[in-house]
Amino acid sequence: MNKLFFVLIATITLAVQQSGAQMYVKTIQANDTVRAKAPIPVKFEGKVQECYEYKDAAGQHLLLATATEEGKNFFCTAYTKINGAYAQDWQIKDFAESEIGMADDYTKFVDIDKDGVYETIIVYSYWIEKPKEKFVGTNWKLMLHYKNKKYAIRAYEPDSDSDEPELTIDKSFDELPKAVKAYVTRYWDKLAKDQSFHMMLNAK
Repeated sequence: MNKLFFVLIATITLAVQQSGAQMYVKTIQANDTVRAKAPIPVKFEGKVQECYEYKDAAGQHLLLATATEEGKNFFCTAYTKINGAYAQDWQIKDFAESEIGMADDYTKFVDIDKDGVYETIIVYSYWIEKPKEKFVGTNWKLMLHYKNKKYAIRAYEPDSDSDEPELTIDKSFDELPKAVKAYVTRYWDKLAKDQSFHMMLNAK
């Protein structure tokens, strides 16, 4: 009885270790100034911002961010490989009057809730002008994709001390599990500290 129990535990442990070992993230293109390390296996328009291949319990995936029309149209698309071809899972789209760009080194693939499936975090920004107030600044967006839903933190960082910073968090953000919410909050605070934002969330 005891021997069977220990064999069962060892089998489960090995299975978990093997499952974890199968997870990986491979960089195809890290930013828009460095050429891709391998061909990008899907059709797309515009200039590649970032591209990653990754694998988890849900399969093999591709995350591709592109910008078109001088960077004013931004797309971040996730695909899953099915029968040898990549099919689109979800897409984030944005538009601005000025160029939109990824924040280098802030794209994140992490299994926060330890279910064998990666959560994805992307960060991008663009310059904006307030014609009436005659102020300019930068809009920053952090987008989390968790269990087929998108969650956003948005901030306006002014270039002038006379202007006010703004911070907007999706109401659905409060529906996230505590561990996921805490992780993303800490990640935002790291970004805010790195970029000298006014809008910290003061994660603990």
